[in-house]
Amino acid sequence: MKKLLFALIGMFLQPTPAALAAESSPAPRIAIIKADDLRGFSDKWDRFIALARKKQVKVSVGVIGNSLDRDPEGAYARWLVNLGHAGDVEFWHHGWDHAKNDVNGVTVYEFTRSGLSHQCEHLQKTLTVFREKTGITITTFGAPNNAMDADTAEALNDLPALTGVFCNVGESVCTPLLRGKVLMPMALRGEANGTGKPDFKKFKEAYAQRPSGLAFAALQFHPPYFSDQAFVEFAAIIDFLKAEGWIFMLPSEYLRLQGSKPLL
Repeated sequence: MKKLLFALIGMFLQPTPAALAAESSPAPRIAIIKADDLRGFSDKWDRFIALARKKQVKVSVGVIGNSLDRDPEGAYARWLVNLGHAGDVEFWHHGWDHAKNDVNGVTVYEFTRSGLSHQCEHLQKTLTVFREKTGITITTFGAPNNAMDADTAEALNDLPALTGVFCNVGESVCTPLLRGKVLMPMALRGEANGTGKPDFKKFKEAYAQRPSGLAFAALQFHPPYFSDQAFVEFAAIIDFLKAEGWIFMLPSEYLRLQGSKPLL
């Protein structure tokens, strides 16, 4: 009788097949499509979003703030609202004007060498106009040209509403100074041949050399500059990553996943 009892106890203490599968299954690999440079609606943006929906992947779109300031009749804002309500497109803060100027032989970007007051003003202006025109609150920032400096960190630290920050891998000027932010590094390069020029063959070659255990990557694309072939290359990259088991998320979903434990 005792032997039977111990045998039964042992059976109940053994992990179930489902538990064993859960223990052995790898952590999910998460990708965010970071689509840059929305300045207004266009056929290419419509095509890009339609293609993403066909592939059943979510996309995040970087809006340049002053584009909403040039929308007197509100048609552009209504288009953004309709896209946002669908639930598979999310907008992020891509600066106010995306300006790049030469000052005495030095390149000044919107968020590099432009000064703290300038950066604070531009961050707030885009947040304000986007909220006023669309009613949507932006939670993620990505600097034009991916160029940030110490002033950017100080300005962002004073804006708790902007929790997520897109960045280059190994960015060492701004990101070490950020506090309470979740970094979204571009650990896989979406456009191997330059702005608006994805190349699936090169992407696949680079992917094979990715760091071991890579579990998150933002992928940057510039749909306004896509050629017909670029759309084909983009679709091939998405198909490949889906086959590899990557899950596509919106920035807000990734931020919720991080919960109360930001990476910085």
